[in-house]
Amino acid sequence: MPPKRKRKARGAPARSKRTGKGKNATTSIVNAGPSVENGSSVDSVDASPPQKKPRNTGTPATPRAETITEDRANTMDTSDEPIPSQTVARNSEKMRRPKSSRPDPYTTLPAKTTSYIQLRFQLMNFANVYRIVQLPVTFTFANLHTLIQYMFGWSNSHLHRAEVVSYVVMHDPNGDLAGTMKRWGRKPMLGEFLGGEEEEFGDRISWKFERDDNPIYHVDPYGVRPEGFGEDYAKAIKDSHLKLGEIWTKDSANNASLGESPNGDIGIIYEYDFGDSWTVHISCDPKELFFESRTPINFPIVKQAQGAPPIEHAPDFIPGEDDANDKTVSDRIFVQENFELYCEGKLMSCARKTELAIFTPEEEAERQKRLQRQREQRMEVDSDEENYDEDDDSGEWY
Repeated sequence: MPPKRKRKARGAPARSKRTGKGKNATTSIVNAGPSVENGSSVDSVDASPPQKKPRNTGTPATPRAETITEDRANTMDTSDEPIPSQTVARNSEKMRRPKSSRPDPYTTLPAKTTSYIQLRFQLMNFANVYRIVQLPVTFTFANLHTLIQYMFGWSNSHLHRAEVVSYVVMHDPNGDLAGTMKRWGRKPMLGEFLGGEEEEFGDRISWKFERDDNPIYHVDPYGVRPEGFGEDYAKAIKDSHLKLGEIWTKDSANNASLGESPNGDIGIIYEYDFGDSWTVHISCDPKELFFESRTPINFPIVKQAQGAPPIEHAPDFIPGEDDANDKTVSDRIFVQENFELYCEGKLMSCARKTELAIFTPEEEAERQKRLQRQREQRMEVDSDEENYDEDDDSGEWY
């Protein structure tokens, strides 16, 4: 006669079903009745399996939440054990945390310093569009890119790059091409050109037309050398990793060329928008290169600003646009703190029909409302009129 099965007492803990083998086995609750602990039910997400009574091994028992073994951590946990609140808090913090906590190198001002250098920024092909600025030696090429966008009213919507060049020869400072580079790069000696080979007929003719115009640095956001150029072309470096104080130094033996070129013969060629190729030549006057401030600061000081570029993203001809050399520049460009506001998004700049405008987002919003009202009034007068507003200086041509 088979033995009788014992009747389960009311309120007793539910039976558990063991799955798997060995240390990877897990325990799940089956046929669980109502729980009387804390007045909750097993449908709660905080329900946990009953704890086994620890063996008396002579050592105090360790809480289960604190004894997570390496094997357990490497396997999927299928138990109903609640997640510790500290773990939930840490995971929630990771979800709220941005992808990168590093500051933006393009909008973060550099370290403060008392050492400054003065540079000229000349927009190529426009004789009277230039800026003369004093910059901290801690300024990176990332800061330099943001400053150029601010000073020339561009939208920062295209790729950019810069090259540091030596043996620079400038155009006549009193001519139409003042501030632009005539040529750059060292012409190698004949022996260097031959590379140790014996001179043959025609080598001197080839050498006469040889140019070694490789830059010292190729600078871009990624530190990648242009496609198709070898390692001897230039040293590739990220724009956030190179400072102006490494290009021009008081001891010219430590400048970017390591003394091969004096400071006055070193320049920067900055290019923005590889399609339209807006190019800025950055040069210095060795007689007015280094300056000292009484207190450490980290923002640029614009000394001179003349002219403004043509409207960006515009067709070749826009009715009512002034010549770039005759455009005016907002006086706000000379307020030293305004560049920091621009980096924070509290100021904007734009090359318009008649000026380089610097304005707040609120001012631009009001201006757009006014222009929209003007368009609506004009369309009421003549519904066949083309949708182009000659009074709109925003840089749009629709």
